[in-house]
Amino acid sequence: MTSTAEPAAVLGRPDVPRPGGDLSTLDSDPALQGLVRVAAAVTGMTRSSVITMDTAVMRVLAAHGFRGASWPRRGSIVGVLLERGPGVQTCDDLGTEPRFAGSPWVDGRRGGIRAFGCVPIVVDDVTVAALCVFDHAPHAFTDDDRARLADVAVAVTSLVRAEQQARQLADLAAASQLARAEISRAHSELARSTAFTRSLLEVLPVGVIGGDAEGRVTLFNATARDWHGLDADPSVAVEDIPGTFGLTDIHGTPLAYEDVPFSRVYTEGRVDEAEMGIAVPGRPLRRVCGSGVQVLDAEGGMLGTVVTLTDVTEQRALEAALREAALHDPLTGLPNRNLLLDRLGQSLAAAERAQRPMAVLYCDLDGFKPVNDTAGHAAGDEVLVEAARRLATAVRPGDTVARIGGDEFVVLCPEVGSEQAAQIIADRITAAFDQPLRRAGGDEHAVGISIGVALCQAGDTADTALATSDAAMYRVKASRRG
Repeated sequence: MTSTAEPAAVLGRPDVPRPGGDLSTLDSDPALQGLVRVAAAVTGMTRSSVITMDTAVMRVLAAHGFRGASWPRRGSIVGVLLERGPGVQTCDDLGTEPRFAGSPWVDGRRGGIRAFGCVPIVVDDVTVAALCVFDHAPHAFTDDDRARLADVAVAVTSLVRAEQQARQLADLAAASQLARAEISRAHSELARSTAFTRSLLEVLPVGVIGGDAEGRVTLFNATARDWHGLDADPSVAVEDIPGTFGLTDIHGTPLAYEDVPFSRVYTEGRVDEAEMGIAVPGRPLRRVCGSGVQVLDAEGGMLGTVVTLTDVTEQRALEAALREAALHDPLTGLPNRNLLLDRLGQSLAAAERAQRPMAVLYCDLDGFKPVNDTAGHAAGDEVLVEAARRLATAVRPGDTVARIGGDEFVVLCPEVGSEQAAQIIADRITAAFDQPLRRAGGDEHAVGISIGVALCQAGDTADTALATSDAAMYRVKASRRG
């Protein structure tokens, strides 16, 4: 059993539940689902989840690799582990722990969980949920595993906190608008309420946008003015709102008026967690998440709308960085084994639908070991980077080059048509290694390459395709030695 203290964002008291907590709005959240998959990838686990911890019965908010279920918190594996202290808690093999050996989730009656890791998700010093990873096989958790799991937990915590803040602020702003409408008959009271509300809105760390019944932008708080680079302007025609205020999609492409979250509130009644970009000249694209409601009078007539915007730029950047780290080789930048297997599965399915074969080329560098032995590992790394560059240059635009470990690379070639066509690609790769690989310091190393070609047909799986191409590569090496 290992316990590692982590940053404050993932610390808390797992023994203090929050009665009646509601995280149900995150049940179908794609960002949470993505983070759960990232947690499994960065720790090497086959299953992962985010589960609630603030009520007596735990509920799965997001799951990867299994179908979630509800069960009592008391005596659960995650409940027991989090009682040991704050931060990341891991167990390499639950079957060797007396406390868990008789658990139905360990001994096979309900499941066969062996390796298990978890982190509390803490908001305002209360543990509201837990990020869990587990597997049916024992696993020796490393410090890197625990650090990566803690990083993902930071992103999950930010997502939970942002969701709660956005909903609270949207309701607060909507209530404020309604209050001002209902006390309009009392002029002095209206003035006091308006002053208070504007002061409140000015200090909020999220953007608040108000609109009138005709769809014109009538209110920006201080945060919204800073993000947009200008103030609200009711004189702007509704169709000009996206261009005037620099509204784009998350990639920076200008939005159509009907796709702007502010505009959608008028037609849909309510908008939750709609993401967009704010593009201000001279500044990087700001990515925001918007939620809004219509403001109605007592008879149901629409007085206007209010939308709150939360800045998720850093959160999305962290999520992207975690996904990149989980799916790419840090030395060469090529896809790693995880991403290779995913793309190989997709390519095999596409090849079967099109009834057109694809090829897998298993590549192993010849003469690489002497580089490490004589020139050192730094020189070996430079040679691997140059080898990756030559591989990527030699293949077709739609092919995938991946590094799966050491000096082994795999090339996926969709729609090659025939073994002869695949061999042409292999010959082109081989020719790319005819010249010695040159290091930055000027040293040259004669490194060749052996390539095994496997033409995949209907019924092949990712495992069989790799095994067949690997065997073909060893036959090539053996024939050269002979």
